Amino acid sequence: MNKYIILILLSFILTSENRSKFDWKTNLIPIVGQIKNKEYIKAGLLAGAQFYATDKFLFHNNKDQIAKRNTYAWWIISLYFYGIIDAYVDYSLKNFPRENKKEE
Repeated sequence: MNKYIILILLSFILTSENRSKFDWKTNLIPIVGQIKNKEYIKAGLLAGAQFYATDKFLFHNNKDQIAKRNTYAWWIISLYFYGIIDAYVDYSLKNFPRENKKEE
């Protein structure tokens, strides 16, 4: 449990600095990109999913259930890359013009 608290605090420390351009070094840490893009609900859901998958991975690793352990390992990897790609796309599209036409 202490590992998770340290990871969350580290994520908040890294996002507290104002940076004018997208910084790959800090955005390779899961959830940091969503927090920088002010997508707090998405960051919370992604963090919860990653922590759940990690917990299940460790549980099945201790029980020597290799098939289930490998399944959760793939979930961890997939959620990690989803977080990175999603943060990059959100950041890239933040200045995209929105169409505010009313339908008549």
